[in-house]
Amino acid sequence: TGQRSPKMADETSGRSLLLAVFLLLLYILDVRICFCEENGNDEFEEYLLCRQCGLEIAKASDLNTRPSKAALRQRNDTIAGVDGILIQLFKNPQETWVEVITAETANVQKHGQPYRQDTWWPGFSWRISICPRCGFHLGWFYEPFSQNPKGEEQTFVGLILDNLLYQRYADNLLVVPKSYRS
Repeated sequence: TGQRSPKMADETSGRSLLLAVFLLLLYILDVRICFCEENGNDEFEEYLLCRQCGLEIAKASDLNTRPSKAALRQRNDTIAGVDGILIQLFKNPQETWVEVITAETANVQKHGQPYRQDTWWPGFSWRISICPRCGFHLGWFYEPFSQNPKGEEQTFVGLILDNLLYQRYADNLLVVPKSYRS
């Protein structure tokens, strides 16, 4: 009585070791999170993703405000952690309603030739923009009819809000293993 069996001692030391490893991992994770928050590390910058395949399309910091007089309605909202993003409602010639946000740049592939007719931004031609991975329609690439006096191109991308997914939302989705599906 009073003495532990060798098996019991092994189990106790195994549990202690497991607890120590767990606490060490928690400490490392906490230090990493604090370091990133203090240093504003871009490693965790929010992205907007292609809703079809999940490819990173635009950084939240690249979103901008480019108002259009052709918009039927405009509102400001917070998107992917960026306040004051202008969301504009448009109706295309096919009678489809779309909410559009604009970005300085985006990971999109231009499709087709530029069109000047039916543009929502006067002075800019448009091309369809698609996801470079899956070909899903993400919006339109806009370029000026001619260069501005300073010689700088002022291109931008109009992205269809419903065709994008917030990275933070996607990171929280659960994948159910096939074995649990009915």
